[in-house]
Amino acid sequence: MKRYKIEITDLAEEDLENAGDYIAYELKNPDAAEKTVRGIRKQINTLVSFPERNELDEDKILAELGVRKDYYKNYKIYYIISEDTVYIVRILHMLVDSKAWLYRMFGL
Repeated sequence: MKRYKIEITDLAEEDLENAGDYIAYELKNPDAAEKTVRGIRKQINTLVSFPERNELDEDKILAELGVRKDYYKNYKIYYIISEDTVYIVRILHMLVDSKAWLYRMFGL
């Protein structure tokens, strides 16, 4: 079975850090923050094998760019597959307008 390399972009790392900080400091729940960040990282690591299992984004333009998504609880993990690498491009809460953030990132 083919194994993919995982690369997390700076923006996605920032998203993850912001999620952890929000849960720890705004919601005052550092244990939940740690579990959430650890859970998202664990979910990302499952993409080393068969990342094509997740659907392309439902937005036509993002789908044409090859943007796929995976989920961890209330978070969407957006990624692109290129040859033998999975690039994690954003990690966004489900209540965020993901399309706007992704369009901006791709310069659309």
